[in-house]
Order: sequence, then C-alpha cells, then structure tokens
Amino acid sequence: MELICRAAAQADLPACCNVFADSEIYERYFSAPGALARSLENALNAGELYVACGSAGEVLGVMRVRAKGFCGLYPYLALIGAAPRARGRGVGHFLLAEFEAMARVQGAGRVALMVSDFNEKAQALYRSLGYWELGRLPDAVRKGISELVLIKDL
Repeated sequence: MELICRAAAQADLPACCNVFADSEIYERYFSAPGALARSLENALNAGELYVACGSAGEVLGVMRVRAKGFCGLYPYLALIGAAPRARGRGVGHFLLAEFEAMARVQGAGRVALMVSDFNEKAQALYRSLGYWELGRLPDAVRKGISELVLIKDL
C-alpha cells in the first residue's frame, strides 16, 4: 500500500474521527459525545495532527505528535490509529516510521509514547520496533487502566 504523511487540515477532521471507529481506544477514552472531535481539533490547532493518506488521498491513519511532549525532553506520540479498513495493512508501521523520522530531523536521540495495558497488539508492535518500557503509570488517563511508558533510542 502506497502512503504519504502530511499535516492534517480542517477538512480532514471527520475522516480523522472515523479512523477510531470500532476501536477500543475510542470506547475507553473518547466515548463521551464530542470528546474525540474536540481532542483532534485541539491537536490540529496546535499543529500536532498528521494523517497517512492512500493514493486516492483518503485518510487511512492519524497520529498526534508533540515535539517536546515527554517531560520537555523527547518527541511524544500522543495518539495513533488506523482506519478500520486499513488495520493490519502497515499503516501503523508507516506512521511510526514517520514519527521517528520527524524526531531525527529535530535532532532527538529518543522518542516516547504511552500504550494502554489492555492494548496488547500495539504493545507487541512497539516492542518489535525497538521500544522498551520505562515504567507503568496506573490510572494515568482513566481509572483502572495502566499506561506503559515506552521509549525508543534512535
């Protein structure tokens, strides 16, 4: 699958919301009316929202990147997702590679992200790409869910 990564535009927001349809991330973190749309709008306004687009320009993936978001030290991947029809087709790998490339351009030696304890598939992906666990934060975002802080040395 041929993909490009670009900064998101206002017109992309509905498609960005659709990326998280039928996902546990949506159910656990964004199910309140308008929560996901508000979060993505804030990311767009901060210049932190990026999309992976297919050859026809359709949004197949989304990520939020905070340039110095991890304790002001490292680029931080705050959110990532692939559209339901694109899951398991390399969109996540592609976005992670783009995130790491952005970090290298900034001169970063490390990147960081958090992944929920229930998201074992994502944990496996990150570990397979060289991310290691710095620690766990119980109830960091939602009560009853621990977040694993993962780091990758670039």
